[in-house]
Amino acid sequence: MDTVTYPDETVQRMMREHAVAARFNTHEPDDQLKRLMRQFRQVWTPTLIFLDHHGIELRRQVGFLPPADFAAEVGLALGMAYLMHARFDEAFRQFRVVRERHSGQEAAAEALYWAGVAALRGNGSPDGLLAQWNELKAEYPDSPWWTKASFIDR
Repeated sequence: MDTVTYPDETVQRMMREHAVAARFNTHEPDDQLKRLMRQFRQVWTPTLIFLDHHGIELRRQVGFLPPADFAAEVGLALGMAYLMHARFDEAFRQFRVVRERHSGQEAAAEALYWAGVAALRGNGSPDGLLAQWNELKAEYPDSPWWTKASFIDR
């Protein structure tokens, strides 16, 4: 991650605008770091944990992520922060941004799933949910995110 992902300009910009990054040397942890590693159930590196401003975990990724996937994770985490804090319109817009910027990636399928949830939670009508999930079905029919939503077809 140090040689490929973190130096990437898009990753740098997203981290500056949307995150406070913390890195720890887990190879020689002191007692305080060992407590943090237990608290956050960190068993392998790299582990990326996205928390909101209350310390609530929004997303977790374990293992290497290339820059585009890392950027998608930051975008999804931001959308989840909006969703968890009932800012449904902002969540919807953020998930649509991820869908457009990461078209063809698994993150786009996940973004459509959550955009549907944000649409439903925002206005209470299933129309927005169905529009997003129908797009998910059309664009990503083999995605596990469509499998999660496919009960609407049954």
